[in-house]
Amino acid sequence: MGISLTNRIDNLFQEWYRLGGSVLLAEVDATVQPRVSEEVLAESTAYCRASGRLTWVVLDWFINNIETIDEKLLLEKAKTQGDLSVLGLLTDAARQVKPNFKFEFLVLNCPLNPILEPFFHRVAQSPYAAKLARQDNLEIFRRWNYISNELRYLAEAKV
Repeated sequence: MGISLTNRIDNLFQEWYRLGGSVLLAEVDATVQPRVSEEVLAESTAYCRASGRLTWVVLDWFINNIETIDEKLLLEKAKTQGDLSVLGLLTDAARQVKPNFKFEFLVLNCPLNPILEPFFHRVAQSPYAAKLARQDNLEIFRRWNYISNELRYLAEAKV
């Protein structure tokens, strides 16, 4: 039996904490040692659509630590462990807050989501939430073929 989605996301939060991410944890698991940041970031893109909290932790860390990222390694890891369209969306949002050539490189090398759909799975499961997201869909999400209105807190930072 594989690890549950909740356990995997909880483990990612532990890794983000160890990498200096802004994560509040009920308890720090001292046995969890983070992998290289590119690997944690890449895998996190596979789970961001299931967890808004993870999405914001990743985006915040990414903005504040882009200088430490090997963008080619990140792309390589995201191809096998993550979701390149989610990486593209996060990168696009991050570059609007903090321009950097690494963000530009990543945006150019990430494909759009193949179909227009709600970004967060919980929104897709609620007809009312999906309707609200469509009515107030943010441009950053539209550019990546997603529907969401949940980056308002970054609006002042030009997202």
